[in-house]
Amino acid sequence: MRSRATTLFAWQVGAWLLDLAADPLGTPRKELCHVISVAPKGKVIGSILLTILWICCFLFIKPTLVFDFGGGVMINLLLLAAIIGLLVLVLYHIFYPSPPIITKLSLTVALTLVWLALIIFYPFKDPNNTAAGAVGFFTLIGGLGVAILWVYFFCDELI
Repeated sequence: MRSRATTLFAWQVGAWLLDLAADPLGTPRKELCHVISVAPKGKVIGSILLTILWICCFLFIKPTLVFDFGGGVMINLLLLAAIIGLLVLVLYHIFYPSPPIITKLSLTVALTLVWLALIIFYPFKDPNNTAAGAVGFFTLIGGLGVAILWVYFFCDELI
């Protein structure tokens, strides 16, 4: 009577011989492709809506408006809306359950929208803007990062 280890080894050798007979050259097998179901796409759409809402905070709130907490504590309303909006966007990505690849895609879409809004709406040619050169440089560097992130999603083999 064979022992369990011998039977397991014989089964593994038999499976290897069957694989060798089916493919004598031993060409590598292509893995199954990943299929994204319909359910996690809601995270990407929600991220797009929240990012556009966050961008609208910068466009439609005047920087001269302040929020008075009382007792001499005042904060710029634009800064408060930007911090709360960014916090909502980050917590949305952390707590919305989805596969990691969908979270990466959602963050890439959000970063792309923010980058495009910066390019379209920032006043680079304003003569009173002294930081236009630095913002332009980091916008270009950010565009390189956005392009690299999209290359990751357009490649054939996602991990």
